[in-house]
Amino acid sequence: MGHHDDLNELLRQTRELAVQTQVANADLADREVTGACAGGAVRVTITTSGAVRSVTIDPQAVNPDNLRHLEGRVAEAMQNTLDNVRVLMEQMMQPLTDGLARLTAEQP
Repeated sequence: MGHHDDLNELLRQTRELAVQTQVANADLADREVTGACAGGAVRVTITTSGAVRSVTIDPQAVNPDNLRHLEGRVAEAMQNTLDNVRVLMEQMMQPLTDGLARLTAEQP
């Protein structure tokens, strides 16, 4: 294959990767992710773009004499949700980063 053919193939692969990236970004923008703690007594749902959709607290998790405990549980559920978003994004982007790695590895 000549230099011109190599360049055309590289451009084709780059365009394909760009389209896959746009599709993955669009898919991620609308995803909702939930995190929880205390066996699901405190749940937080956010979008992958960071919009908080809901916070749900089981009434049995509420002790009016110890609101700091509940505050800590909400923070824990929020952190769990953010961790879940990070994992989802990594999973969705992995094929793209693999494709980019293959693309760069193929070049002299």
